[in-house]
Amino acid sequence: MQPRRDVKVLLVVIDAASPRVVNPAIQTGQLRNLRRIAEAGSLHAGSFTIFPSITPAATTSIVTGTYPAENGIAGASWFVEERKEVAYYGDDFWVIAKQGFGAFLRDFLVRLNGDRLKVPTMFEMVEGEGGRAACVNYLVYRGNVHHRVNVPWLLAMLPGVPLTETVDGPSMLCLGDFVTAHTLRGTVEGKSGLLHRFGMDDASTATMLCELAADGELGDFTLAYFADNDYRSHEVGPHEALPVVERVDEALGKVFDAAGGFDRFIQDTTVIVTSDHGHCEILPDANESVIALDTLLGEFRQADIGSRWRDTDEIMICPNMRATQIHLQSRGAVILDRVVRDALADSRIDLALWRDSGASRDARYVARGHAGRLEFWRNDGGSAQARDAFGTGWCWRGEPAVLQLDVQDGIVQSSEYPNALERIAGALDATGSGDVWLTARPGCEFNVRGGKAHVGGGSHGALHALDSLSVLLAGGPQSPSLPAVMRSVDIAPMCMELLQLPMRYKVGEPRT
Repeated sequence: MQPRRDVKVLLVVIDAASPRVVNPAIQTGQLRNLRRIAEAGSLHAGSFTIFPSITPAATTSIVTGTYPAENGIAGASWFVEERKEVAYYGDDFWVIAKQGFGAFLRDFLVRLNGDRLKVPTMFEMVEGEGGRAACVNYLVYRGNVHHRVNVPWLLAMLPGVPLTETVDGPSMLCLGDFVTAHTLRGTVEGKSGLLHRFGMDDASTATMLCELAADGELGDFTLAYFADNDYRSHEVGPHEALPVVERVDEALGKVFDAAGGFDRFIQDTTVIVTSDHGHCEILPDANESVIALDTLLGEFRQADIGSRWRDTDEIMICPNMRATQIHLQSRGAVILDRVVRDALADSRIDLALWRDSGASRDARYVARGHAGRLEFWRNDGGSAQARDAFGTGWCWRGEPAVLQLDVQDGIVQSSEYPNALERIAGALDATGSGDVWLTARPGCEFNVRGGKAHVGGGSHGALHALDSLSVLLAGGPQSPSLPAVMRSVDIAPMCMELLQLPMRYKVGEPRT
C-alpha cells in the first residue's frame, strides 16, 4: 500500500514541553508559529505520556505507538536479565565514565535501535509500505537503510570509542555529527562540534530541517526532535525555560519560509507538535528535595550503580530521576515487603508499584502509598468495576485513594495520576521492568551517590500529572480530530492514519 502522495506528515517533538507552560503562550500568540499550526487544526489540553515519563522510554513510545511492555525500552536505566547487564540511556557522567564512552556510544547508536527495541518504528512502517521517511536528530530512528556513522574526532580520541559504526535508519537520516551526510548540502556548517553537542542541539536540528524543507527533501513522514528545552528545564524549571520553546517556534517559522511560506506548507503537510513528557519543579533545598535512595535502603546489600550483580548483592537500584526501579536478585515476598516498607518510611516517596507474582492467571498490579494499598487487574468481562477512557475494563480491591481514582458514568480516571492503571501496567509488564518501582512526591527527586539531582530546577519520570502531560497540537490539510483524551501511544496511529497506511493499533484503542 502506497502512502497518500497529496498529504505529508511532519512530527515535531519538543522534549519536556509542558502544556501548563506552553499552551497559554500559544493561546496569547507568544508562540506565533505554534499558534498558526493550532489555528489550522486544534490544540489539545494535554496528552498522557507513558510511565516512566522519561525520555528514552517516552520517545520510543511516540515513534512506535507502544508501551514499554511491548517495545522493550523500560526506562532510562534497567537491568537486562537475558544479558546480565544494565542498560543505561541517561546523561549522567558518573555512569558513562564507569561503563566507558565506547560502550555508551555503541549502546546509544546501535543497541537502542537494535536488539533492545522489540517493535517496528514509524520509519520502518512507512518505508515498508513504499513511502519515504526522514529523521532529524531523533534518537529512536531504526529503519531499513544502512548508514555509516563517523564518530567525531574529539570523541574518537577517547579510549574504547569506535571510529565507525553502521546503523539502520530511514532513507534520510540526519543524526548530528554522527551521520554526516545530513542533507543534500552535506554537513551543517557552524552547527556541529562540542558546543552544539556534536550536532544534536536545537540549532543543528533547526538548520537541518530548514535545508530539507528548502530542498524539497522532507519525507512522506518526517520526525524532527528539539532536545534543548529538557536540558534547560532541568536547570531552571519549566516556566523559566520557555525562551527555549520560543526559539523552537522561531525555527519552525524559518522552516515554513524555506518551503515557500506557512500557507503553502500547510496545504499538503499536516504538522503535529508534541512532547515526550512534562516537568515537575524541584524544591531548592536539597535536604527537602533529594531522596538519597542508596542511603535510605542502606540495610540492603546493593549492586554498584550501573554494574552487574555480585553473588552477595540483594538489590539493584536503577535511577530514573523522579522514578526508580529496583531489581531483586532473589525474588520473594519477604524482601519485596522490606524494600517497600523502608522506602515508604520516607514521606517524600509517593508510591511503590509492583506486579503481584502470586497471581495465577491474570496479571495483578499493586500500588502502595501513604493512603494504603490498592491491587488492580484487567477484566474485560461483565464483572469489570469500571473501564478506563480507552475501553479497558478494570477491577480492584483496597484503597482507590492510593491513585486518587474516581469513577464517573462507569469511567475510571484520576486527575492526580492520569491514565494510571494502563500506564502502570504498560511499565510493569515489560520484560526488563524492575521488581519494584518507586516514585517521588512533587518537588522531590531520587539520587544516588555520585549522581547530580536537579535541585531548584525541574525533573520528571514519575506517574504524577506534572510529569505526565505532554503538549499536543496539529494542523494541516487533513487535520486529525483530536479526541478529548489522547496518549503518546496514539501519535503513531494518528500519523499512519493520515498517510492511509496500516498499523496494528488505531487512535484511542485499548492496549492489552
